[in-house]
Amino acid sequence: MTPPLPGPAPRTDRSPAVPARRRPGGAGTPVIDMAVLETRLNESLDVLRDTYAPALGSGGGWYHELARPEPGTTATALGLMAFVEAGRPFEYFDEGLAFLAARQTRSDDGLRDGGWATKTSLGMPVVEATGWIARFLARARCDLRDDAPDTKRAYQWLLRNQNPDGGWGSLHGCPSRVWLTCLALRALSQLNPYEPAVDRGVEWLTADRTAHRPGWGPTPASRATVTHTAFALVTLAEARPELRTERLLDAYDWLVEHLDPDDDHTWIETYDVSLHGDGTGSEPVWRLALWHYGLPIALTALLRDPRGPHGPVVARAFRTLVRGEFTDPRWTGYPGSGRTSLWTLWWRLETLIALSRIPLAGSADILHWLPDATVVQRAHARERPLADLLPHRRLVDPVGFVRRHWAAFLLGLVCAASLLGVAAGLWGWKDFWLSVILPIVLTAIDESSKRRRAPRGPPPAPP
Repeated sequence: MTPPLPGPAPRTDRSPAVPARRRPGGAGTPVIDMAVLETRLNESLDVLRDTYAPALGSGGGWYHELARPEPGTTATALGLMAFVEAGRPFEYFDEGLAFLAARQTRSDDGLRDGGWATKTSLGMPVVEATGWIARFLARARCDLRDDAPDTKRAYQWLLRNQNPDGGWGSLHGCPSRVWLTCLALRALSQLNPYEPAVDRGVEWLTADRTAHRPGWGPTPASRATVTHTAFALVTLAEARPELRTERLLDAYDWLVEHLDPDDDHTWIETYDVSLHGDGTGSEPVWRLALWHYGLPIALTALLRDPRGPHGPVVARAFRTLVRGEFTDPRWTGYPGSGRTSLWTLWWRLETLIALSRIPLAGSADILHWLPDATVVQRAHARERPLADLLPHRRLVDPVGFVRRHWAAFLLGLVCAASLLGVAAGLWGWKDFWLSVILPIVLTAIDESSKRRRAPRGPPPAPP
């Protein structure tokens, strides 16, 4: 979360415009270098280790601005979950749990007890924090630990704060929003996927999807965005993995058509929150701001497509996420500022983990085991010959060929001209051989030096 913003609240229906419908493509064969992926994953975890900070009192963790020393609840849950999802140990894991346990709200009010507040929510527990922390507790299997937060109370908080329409706002009574409903559903589907509240939430999320409106925006009335459509698809894949309707497939197609794999899709969503949801009267009102990083979320969503990932788009998005040095602000900073951000780091890290776990083939795909490669033939192309699916070798570029083998090309020209001279009687064979001996020697030296300079083994990983 970011600090409260001054001035009037921006309209919630003003979401970023999406580009015209198009099918992104890319030159060359789609490539995801697993060595680069592993390097970036390790670098992300190293940043988290280096920025962990103890809290005043007990425990410790992270703040969403990684350079700030005082931990926050949501950022601490995300930092710990990063190590859990990556399957890596973290030496301060117990301290992070203790910090979250100390910050869990205790109250006789059922709408407050068991949740977590943000620094900008005036002490009120909200979905923006509780959803993330509850999901972490479920993923880390902390429900049996005495020193962990009370998972059952967090679970009950999410149930009690669900709106009658099936969605979630920041707290009970606030208008339901797509992002917050997804946060709650992702947590509940990990805590108890058979909970009826999950069915009601999924129904709210999918109720108004049509062929003309397959995507999602910040609210049901907002224009669809890449970020919210991707987050909704990720949520539905977790909450109801068996769901495969025509409208759902339309949403995946919409995402592919509107995603620019070379763009980070970074923007901010802001909205007002009040204790009773209407923002009127003298009751306290605060503003929450969510930084959205759409590209990594979209990449995670595309990996969940029931028909299989769209290879070229996934590969281009991966290339965008891992380009440049790790110190680049795209990895750890707020756009346009020098501040480091846990959110920027988290979304990329979650996507890298999802990529590392993607199964090689689906249940109806065909695997072709070649001597030095494995080809996955997708189910929808089962009847096509393998040769039709493989990239075809392009015709030789004559200009490029001459540039690479200019010495041999010149030798050929000399030989051809000398042979024409012999055939025309201008000189004899002795003169012919004397004219080509030096070019042959120079060509042999040039080709030999090329072979010595050629790299051996696989090419180096891209930066």
